[in-house]
Amino acid sequence: MTSTLQARHYLTAEPIDVVVADGTIAEIRPAIDQDTSLPWIAPGLVDIQVNGFAGVDFNRPLTDARAWDKACRALLNHGCTHFLATLITNERSAADGLLAGLTEAINRTSVRNCVGFHMEGPFLNPDPGYRGAHHPDWMTPPDTDLLERWQEISGQSVRMVTLAPECAMEAALPFIRAATAGGIRIAIGHSSAMGKTLDEAIRAGADLWTHLGNATPDPNAKFENVIFHTLSRPGLMASVIPDGHHIPPHALSVICRALGDRLILITDAMTGAGAPPGRYTICHLEIDIGEDGIARMPDSGRLAGSTLTPFETVFRAARLTGLPWSEMWTAMSTRPADWLGLSHRLEVGSAASFCLFQVEPQPRLRATWLNGNAFPISMPAQVERTPRG
Repeated sequence: MTSTLQARHYLTAEPIDVVVADGTIAEIRPAIDQDTSLPWIAPGLVDIQVNGFAGVDFNRPLTDARAWDKACRALLNHGCTHFLATLITNERSAADGLLAGLTEAINRTSVRNCVGFHMEGPFLNPDPGYRGAHHPDWMTPPDTDLLERWQEISGQSVRMVTLAPECAMEAALPFIRAATAGGIRIAIGHSSAMGKTLDEAIRAGADLWTHLGNATPDPNAKFENVIFHTLSRPGLMASVIPDGHHIPPHALSVICRALGDRLILITDAMTGAGAPPGRYTICHLEIDIGEDGIARMPDSGRLAGSTLTPFETVFRAARLTGLPWSEMWTAMSTRPADWLGLSHRLEVGSAASFCLFQVEPQPRLRATWLNGNAFPISMPAQVERTPRG
């Protein structure tokens, strides 16, 4: 089956015809009708950190056989054609069970936008200033045997691991080398790594900092902190949560501009993302989502993930930073795809996985295409509940 769509290229604004055949982009040509009111077209969004979505907690066993399919379809409804299911620090047996259950669900579903797993822990820094919402009693030094077990359980689907190298350098550096040799991307996060420690981890193969600006002690040293050390390393990328809460807008703008083409946007979405306000879970934690859309732990009020949705993330980041939305789209589509080694482009021969959307009078997603199949958008019930910044 062949389909032809008319839209404007998200980088050039040129009206184009995109011909889709057999699940791929068969042809891209200038449109005869140079209609500047056409929708925009861009590669589908890629989120490397999704802890849960639409009421489904990836960090607890799936009790409903339809839950995984529901979450995947909901992410498509927000423009996400590729994502990593993120598992946070957990007991070993529980993590094994979650990996097995999610792997089975991925293999069973017809909606294949999950491209693997991001293990955010248990190799993190247990210090209160760095551990965030992760349980310190379950943290351990990096363990290559454990990584091999994860890969065996998941069918080689662990694509990314976030760790804190400073906690056990004698274990972390061999772990990073072994993982990257096997095609797994290593990020640093929930970590105090700076100076020589950071440089050694980078030389071993780590090349991204997970949610820069979060899981960082407050107050902090004026210049000797992980944010400045990360920004100063030209080969180190960083992911950022641009909700305006994890990082205040003025700091978000500075960090995004300083990172430039090293910036990757993420949602760090938890169970309550794409869902109404209420009480939700992430792993062992109960989290309250208020009318303001902020995910907080009820006892302390601390942040625990976000309720950002992928399409919203792009335009929230553009609004809060003042940077072009097209640059923010790249930071959440082709750039993370390249980092993961995925072939994901708006070009002939690529899978037809893209978004059609409008920007004016306000951003609105019209359709998400995944591998040549169109998924019309059912408009989410919730409205933006976050500050204007």
